[in-house]
Amino acid sequence: MSIFTKHPNEVGLNYFQHMFFAFSVVGKLIYAGFACTIHAFFPFFFTNTTSGIVAELHGRIIHRKSHHE
Repeated sequence: MSIFTKHPNEVGLNYFQHMFFAFSVVGKLIYAGFACTIHAFFPFFFTNTTSGIVAELHGRIIHRKSHHE
C-alpha cells in the first residue's frame, strides 16, 4: 500500500475523495478564521459562526472516523 493511499483507505476513502474532503475542511477553516478575525474587532458580527463551523467539522470528522475504526 502506498504512503499516499494508506491513510485515505483507513478512513474509507480513495486518494481523491480524501483530497476533496480535506479541501472542504480547509475552505471551512479559512472562512472560520476570517469570521473570527472580524469578530475580534467587531464582537457583534459573526457571534456564533466560528464555533458553529468548528462544531460542524468536529462532527463530520468524528462521524467519519467512528465508521471506520
